[in-house]
Amino acid sequence: MMLSGLKRIRIIHRLRVTVALLGFLALVAAIVGLWWANHTGLPDSWRTKIEKELANQGYHTDVESLRYLPLRGIEAGEVVIYADESRSRVIGRLHHLMLDVDRTRLSRGEVKIDQIDLAGARISLAADPADPNSKTLELTDAKGRILISDKRQLEIQNASGMIEGIRLEFDGVLETYHPRPNPTPEEIEYANAQRRKLLTSIIEAFENWGPTSTTPPKIRIMASGDLEEPSSLRTTFEVQGTGLKSQSLDIDYLDLRAELRGPVIVLHQADISTSSGTLAGRGEYDTWKRSGRFETNSTLDVAALLESLGLPIPEKLPSYGKPPILEGYGTFAQGEDGWELKVMGKIELDQPSYKHLSADHASSSFSWDGKQLFLEDLEIREGEHELYGRVFITADEILYQARTDLPPPFWQNAVTIQPLSKILDNFSSTDETTVFVDFEGRAVPGDKSAWRFSGEAAATNISYRGVAAKKASVTLDLKRVRQDYINTEVEFDYRDYPLRKAHGGPASGSITVDLIRWEREPGTVTIRKLKGEAWPGQITRTFSPKLAETLERYGFHSNPGLEANGVVGVKHGKPKQNLTVRFASNKPVDYDFLGTTLKLQAPRGTVRVLPNVVQANDLSFGLFGGTIRGSLEAQIGEGGNVGGEIDWTRVSLPALSSAYGFKSQPKGQITGRLDFDLVDRKIAGLSGVGHIALENGELFEVPIFGPLSPVISAVLGNRKSGFQEANEAFCTFNIKKGTLTTLDFKTATSSLVFTGDAVVDLAKQTLQMTLRMNARGLFGVITLPLRPFYGIFQFRGAGPIQKPEWTNVMFTRPPKQQEETLLEPPKAREVKPPAAGR
Repeated sequence: MMLSGLKRIRIIHRLRVTVALLGFLALVAAIVGLWWANHTGLPDSWRTKIEKELANQGYHTDVESLRYLPLRGIEAGEVVIYADESRSRVIGRLHHLMLDVDRTRLSRGEVKIDQIDLAGARISLAADPADPNSKTLELTDAKGRILISDKRQLEIQNASGMIEGIRLEFDGVLETYHPRPNPTPEEIEYANAQRRKLLTSIIEAFENWGPTSTTPPKIRIMASGDLEEPSSLRTTFEVQGTGLKSQSLDIDYLDLRAELRGPVIVLHQADISTSSGTLAGRGEYDTWKRSGRFETNSTLDVAALLESLGLPIPEKLPSYGKPPILEGYGTFAQGEDGWELKVMGKIELDQPSYKHLSADHASSSFSWDGKQLFLEDLEIREGEHELYGRVFITADEILYQARTDLPPPFWQNAVTIQPLSKILDNFSSTDETTVFVDFEGRAVPGDKSAWRFSGEAAATNISYRGVAAKKASVTLDLKRVRQDYINTEVEFDYRDYPLRKAHGGPASGSITVDLIRWEREPGTVTIRKLKGEAWPGQITRTFSPKLAETLERYGFHSNPGLEANGVVGVKHGKPKQNLTVRFASNKPVDYDFLGTTLKLQAPRGTVRVLPNVVQANDLSFGLFGGTIRGSLEAQIGEGGNVGGEIDWTRVSLPALSSAYGFKSQPKGQITGRLDFDLVDRKIAGLSGVGHIALENGELFEVPIFGPLSPVISAVLGNRKSGFQEANEAFCTFNIKKGTLTTLDFKTATSSLVFTGDAVVDLAKQTLQMTLRMNARGLFGVITLPLRPFYGIFQFRGAGPIQKPEWTNVMFTRPPKQQEETLLEPPKAREVKPPAAGR
């Protein structure tokens, strides 16, 4: 019994040892088998079963390798995912992933995949797998869990990865492939095209963005829908990050909240902060149609932002001192020729500058459709001045309307079109200048000749071509070829005008003009119904400085009353003009004649300006106590000829003598007439004819006869005879090249008759004269031996006009003009001057 019990013990011990050895060998075999399986991969039959199971779930794949990892599952390497069972289109590549299989079925040789775990996986999604150059979305360090159900759904939990340096987090429930009954080729191609568009848009979006800091930005996505029906996708995502870069735009902070509704991205909230400002807004973008809309509030550099985002911008945008404040909404779309942008809103600019315009501040509501820009409620401020208006800009034309009190310097810098720019440059202003303009107009980009400017303007304390005005107003209608200044009213400021300073005239004068019209061809200024009181030179200087210099030779002591009508030529080389000016003044006018400045009292007349000639008609003025009337014609320019006719009545001889520097002061008045031509405005160029008469004078007090008195006394033997009063005289004369000749000088006293002939050089102021005297009564006794010439004496004078030398010479027969007066009168008789005038 004991032996048999021992035997059983030994047998049991041996069995235990055998079982332990077999278990150890099995464990070693399992370990070796797992090592071998992981080293060489699981059998192809397993890959086939896994691929078949994935196909049953709607995922058509090729698995390059399989490894079994204890406690983890099966690891698949280099998995290629196809769009359908034809395996003609690759939609993705996974470098490795973990498969959680149903172990119960696995023990029976069946494969059932319940979930896929990603840990550091790399996923590639090509936009067009058939195209080797297609854009590809690369997801690295992919982590997360994918739950696979029998309903062909993918539930993605806590998925994450890195795309272009951006951290992507994803959760969602997505419907996978489900067969459709006999889809047409067109339906298949349409679905493929929509998929390519969606994936390409996503890839391009990631390509345009990237981090610039060590902390990657984060995109969190929550999605649901059918992957084969992009229109069914519903996705929300949040983007947050610091230190981002979109193309050339650096972003300090970004916070986006958006939703994908099929192909449409709806941006619910966007907050962007950069070093130059902030942007907040919302919008939509249809990735299939490549179009969208937006609303925004921004203090960013708009031009830089649009350029960085690849959106279109106008060719020329204003520059500014700091980023603008922008409120806008609009749409954008990608067409055949690029992006098309339509936007409306409001913008404020600090220290803007656009082309030649610059100001302290500008603001405007605007509308831009990519081709047309409309600015409404446009406001520009420069200091205390502003402009308020609207502008419509297209490639073909610019229309504008505004009212403004901006000063002339602003417009002189802003306007470059000619001749408007040249006109503006002629204005000058001071700190006291005020300007108000209500205007509208048109311009054509690229055609400087096609412009128009019209409106109403008013100004105070302003100057044009050096002519100062206290105030002025005008209605404007300006074009390149014609400019109309309508209903012009000007009050001139004469405080600094040289003629006013010289003569103490009034400090202001005013005019009104119905029309001033400048025409490019034939180069004229037309004046209609100019009326007022103003210095002619000041008016004319505004459009013809050369003509003004001519008129200012007539030195008015005060601004005369004026009326003007006509045309003035202002184009060089084509003097076409016919301007008539009527004037009247109660104050004197200075006028240079024969080297002496004469003061013409209370002048009035009509001046007509023709090409190169100024005509003065119906002239009337006081001079030397008498009245002068006449008509003149003067060539324009220095040294021009002067001609005309002039008559004078009762001109004071003492005043005349004083004006021309005679030493003696003879009495009497002279009356006469002169038709003359003055060449080069010099006495040596004077020619003409006329007559002159003396009345109520003392002839022998006249310088040319004064020295004759002692000679006559000696001849007649009576000292007093030389001093008998000769208070009337008359002669006609002829002037040729500055030399005056007379042959019929005549005068008489109660007992003496004088006739004479003379030659006077007006330039040299010299005299050569023969004077014959017929002594009647007692004085004739001493000449009895000279019959038939008894009582007749002859004297010769030569030398300076003011003091000639007189001598008694032998008598010669007088000219016929003197014989009747000298030889035949029975007695002395009164000589009366001719009537004034022609």
